[in-house]
Amino acid sequence: MKKYPLKADGVLGKYNYLWRMSLDRWAWEYLRRNEDFREDAAMHSKDDISELKGPCGEARIRLLRSRVPQKLASRWGLVFMPDPDQNGIDADAVWLKTAFPDQVEVNCTPRAEGQSCDIWDRTVPHCEITHITDRAQREFLLLRGNGCVAQVRCTGLSVLGLEPVRMKLQISDMEAYERKLKAQKDAMRIYGDDPGLETPLWSKSTQMLRDGLVALDCLALGMTRREIAVVLYGEETVQAEWGGRSMKSAMRYLVNKAEALRDGGYLIELLGSQLGPERQAA
Repeated sequence: MKKYPLKADGVLGKYNYLWRMSLDRWAWEYLRRNEDFREDAAMHSKDDISELKGPCGEARIRLLRSRVPQKLASRWGLVFMPDPDQNGIDADAVWLKTAFPDQVEVNCTPRAEGQSCDIWDRTVPHCEITHITDRAQREFLLLRGNGCVAQVRCTGLSVLGLEPVRMKLQISDMEAYERKLKAQKDAMRIYGDDPGLETPLWSKSTQMLRDGLVALDCLALGMTRREIAVVLYGEETVQAEWGGRSMKSAMRYLVNKAEALRDGGYLIELLGSQLGPERQAA
């Protein structure tokens, strides 16, 4: 897939953090711009979620557990309600399996004395780890590293049990083999060097997703489509091309696409869910 740098001067520079994100993080970026979702999120308190340090005493491991039912969150496909003011890297946005069926899965089995766990041993030095337990006692991990976030669903033994476990990647649905394999490969991007040392590179699809977020933010400020085009392409380019139909049509498509993703399309187009925007995830 061809990748290339984009114009990132001025306000566009604040969107550079998006370039390494997986599709489930893009989904969160669109959802957090939905006003109905933000109203639901405002009904939750920070005290609804308990937060502790990991049992190993490592400051980079957090344990999150919901203290209250999360019916509003599940309506949007989430395990619990994250802070919509936090971006796709910082937010503790964890998707239900029904909403995000191709998320990475690991199966946890007993670890024999003297046996190592390659996944855990490699992850701890490189990543900030957040462990999440939902109301049904299902366990998830959010792994943050290298400017990326990977969501992992844990099955088998509890990661928090008294006995040490060994994690193994698994693909439980052979019909979705290719998609799940791609999700595993994308998750491997958490291991690597500081992304701040790299020039952001975009594909055609990630550029469209970025420009869609820019468009939504501009609309929220009351800007017109022409003004959005100036932000994306510059006044000189817009002055030369706005009189024709091509740029106007492109901006109309961009805005309509972004609004559709924000208003429920993220479930199917970004998360691969079969639910659609009118059906609840749980």
